[in-house]
Amino acid sequence: MARGGQSRVRTATVVAGKEVLRDPVLLGLLVFLPVYFIGLWGWLVPTDEVRVAVATADGTATVDTDLVSLMLALMGPVTGALLVGIAGMFLVQRSRGIDERLRVVGFRGAELLVARLCLLAAVTAVVVAVSLAVTLVYSVPEHPGWFLLSLVVAGATYGSVGVLAGQFIDRMAGVYLLLFVPMFDILLLGLPLGESPGWADWLPGHHAAELAVSASLSETVAVSHAGWGVVVVAVVSAVALLASLVQ
Repeated sequence: MARGGQSRVRTATVVAGKEVLRDPVLLGLLVFLPVYFIGLWGWLVPTDEVRVAVATADGTATVDTDLVSLMLALMGPVTGALLVGIAGMFLVQRSRGIDERLRVVGFRGAELLVARLCLLAAVTAVVVAVSLAVTLVYSVPEHPGWFLLSLVVAGATYGSVGVLAGQFIDRMAGVYLLLFVPMFDILLLGLPLGESPGWADWLPGHHAAELAVSASLSETVAVSHAGWGVVVVAVVSAVALLASLVQ
């Protein structure tokens, strides 16, 4: 990208970022909700012992753990997914008027799209950092680096879903969608306390959930889920970008 294009991307990112900073509801969601959501589960869930089947580097292993560690292994990705998803939807819907004004003064659609992605990446970093910090207060994963990656994958996946949803449905419907789908996908179906249906493997948060549980509880990490999770992010992001360009 030429220097002029980089300057316009930077300008568009700053303009959109100021809009985020002016939205107290969105700021509260991004910074305080992870503390409340993850912290509440860490405080309320009993420390009962449970035995679960966890993905490992060699397949599946049965692991004895406590219920707090198990639940927080999934609450981090769930929190990242729903918050970044909602933020992605908000950014798309709030930026329409700004994008139109910037196009009038010579900004290209591709530059505005890159700026939006840069801002969403910054939002993802904030949510992931806060979610990881709160999780570590109550439970330390066996492999913190891989657990961090699972948070990034979950956030990036549903951030792209939020960008896609924001182009076709209104805010209220989008908020409900991005609240309940990650909970169902990552938490309910990702909880390794029973058999999940086969179609659950095709949901967008499946690999992030498997990676999070493996990184938290297993001696060896199921790295294949990291690879497939990145593939899912790439596919969903490509669909969201294509829809943005068509719009």
